[in-house]
Amino acid sequence: MLPKDDVLRRDVEKDVKGGESGPGSGTDGAKGAVVRAKWPALLLQDRFAFAAALVLLLVALCAVLGPLLIGDLATRQNLRDPSRPPFSLDDGWAYVLGSDSLGRPVAARLITAAGTTLSVAVPAVLVSLVVGSVWGMWAGYHGGWRENVSLRIADVILSFPSLLLAVVVLYVFSPSAANIVLVLAVARIPVYLRTARAEAAELRSRLFIDAARTFGTSGWSTIRRHVAPTVLPTLLTVAALDFCFVMLTESSLSFLGIGIQPPDVSWGLMVAQGRQELQSAWWIALFPGLAIVITTVSATVLAAWARLSTDPGQRWRRGLRRRGRRPQPTPTTAQEAEVEPTRAVPAGRTAEPGPAASETRAEPTLAEAPPTTPDTLAVDGLSVSVRTPAGSLPVVRGVSFGVRSGETLALLGESGCGKSMTAHAVAGLLDPAAEVVGGQARLEGEDLLALGARARRRLAGPGLAIVFQDALSALNPVHTVGAQLAEPFRIHERMSRRAARAKAVELMERVGIPEARSRADAYPHQFSGGMRQRLLIAMAVALRPKVLLADEPTTALDVTVQAQIMDLLRELRSEQQMALVLITHDLGLVAEHADRVAVMYAGTVVETGPVAEVFGKPNHPYTRGLLDSVPAEQHKGSRLSSIPGGPPDPRSVPSGCAFRTRCPMARDLCATQRPQLAETGTDRAAACHFGKELADA
Repeated sequence: MLPKDDVLRRDVEKDVKGGESGPGSGTDGAKGAVVRAKWPALLLQDRFAFAAALVLLLVALCAVLGPLLIGDLATRQNLRDPSRPPFSLDDGWAYVLGSDSLGRPVAARLITAAGTTLSVAVPAVLVSLVVGSVWGMWAGYHGGWRENVSLRIADVILSFPSLLLAVVVLYVFSPSAANIVLVLAVARIPVYLRTARAEAAELRSRLFIDAARTFGTSGWSTIRRHVAPTVLPTLLTVAALDFCFVMLTESSLSFLGIGIQPPDVSWGLMVAQGRQELQSAWWIALFPGLAIVITTVSATVLAAWARLSTDPGQRWRRGLRRRGRRPQPTPTTAQEAEVEPTRAVPAGRTAEPGPAASETRAEPTLAEAPPTTPDTLAVDGLSVSVRTPAGSLPVVRGVSFGVRSGETLALLGESGCGKSMTAHAVAGLLDPAAEVVGGQARLEGEDLLALGARARRRLAGPGLAIVFQDALSALNPVHTVGAQLAEPFRIHERMSRRAARAKAVELMERVGIPEARSRADAYPHQFSGGMRQRLLIAMAVALRPKVLLADEPTTALDVTVQAQIMDLLRELRSEQQMALVLITHDLGLVAEHADRVAVMYAGTVVETGPVAEVFGKPNHPYTRGLLDSVPAEQHKGSRLSSIPGGPPDPRSVPSGCAFRTRCPMARDLCATQRPQLAETGTDRAAACHFGKELADA
């Protein structure tokens, strides 16, 4: 499998940290230039976030340097010429935005007010962030009475609206910037406390937290090393949004006359002073109001950017180019030509050996003679690329296979070979960062990749369905299993709620769920792993699909449950005459349950054929290496052989044959020419320069 949020994120993070660029970035096989994508570079790639950062930087500079440059200009009155209109430089830059009813320049007052406003908002947010976050993580991690007491205190504080609490306190005590900061900080602590508590409580049940405990890590060390880095992105987003709230609250208090008091000036106080002259001198209130709006919107935009950039699970997406249909560049170098996708022969078909890739750029064509029974699903030359900050990264390259009704085709290979990415591309479930750049996926002659969103939804269920490997994540935890199983019938067949529920119960009984009628009202977490996998299969086959994609359907299940799940899939396949594509790296599973196999390596198919023939006499060194790595009776007492190394990084697939760095049969030819999938026997094909020799040996 080539996980979208594991392998690809790792690769892109290498780019961000300064790794080598991907294939096609160099010339004549040379390594790509080192790409240094620091935080400023990432910020430059997001125009909105960059503009927001510039606005906030300008506001901060005004707050820090403004009083030094302006002096007393903001408070200097000129009663002889009050309410000057804006956009005039006759009296100097300070009057470019006009003057107020006392002749004071609005521009100078805006700059001075920025410091006052930020001196309230920033300390209030920082104090509430630090206190609330630490308190919340401590309470959430330890749970018990600490959590209960903390939540009750937060509930008491939240029972008083922040603005109302500030009005009461400032009415009793003298209004000042320090009192405003104190009141707002205390009022906002529960926001961070509850957020951090919820995140920490969810994390404390994770296995990596248990692992930290087994090492003897103390509570505060675990919070600092494991909980805080995970919670921090969410808390920073809350802090940025809270900054806007505090600014608006301070402005409201100043507007009501119990906030910042003259001779100090804030944006809210300026709006309050200008509200009575909106008809005669609109600029007095308009410009400070715009300053509040622009600053808060900029903080919100920058918060969204920071959320992705600080989250380890999402930061790799920063800097990706916007999605769009772009023509594929024509390769101009030897290295670029090596990563150009090539079409493979579908499993179960044969083709004459074509010319070497270095001799011609013409795409290989499928064999003229079609099989006796047409393929229900025919994938032809499928290529998928992932957009990264360093450019487009090919991860699936020219994959082709076909599967007929009532037949099981296994996609076999090590983790990271592109099996799941291929299935997700066919099912239309690719991550937004990935896109299909070539090929077709025809379901009974209709190209799935060319269909619009509405047509794809029409085929999702009756035409093509998928079973995911993690049933607990694939089932919605807040809906009963009966409601989820009934949903396909209500969407596609317009059944009533009662009729759909009856169908759901029938499905549960069909896949072997005991007491189906009563357990239809249970939630996914109330079922075992094997039962959840059965429920996921029942949902997938509810509308009798023509093709079922089973992506590692037995992962993390014990051997007995694995056998039950595979027997269930075999029964359903025979009963409904559907085509089954089994994605796995388990050779025993393939040998027992598949009819034909397509072996994948480095995002492409390297060997196809009937399972018995391929496993009995492999025609590709990679397939032979996989089979030799399986423990057997003859290995007893001897060293178990294995394939050295691992699948290549998608950014640096070797030139020529991708397997040559691990292949014991590699020759000079393998480094210069990429082998094509060619016929090695009846209904057999292999992508190896020596495939014929292996077949004839």
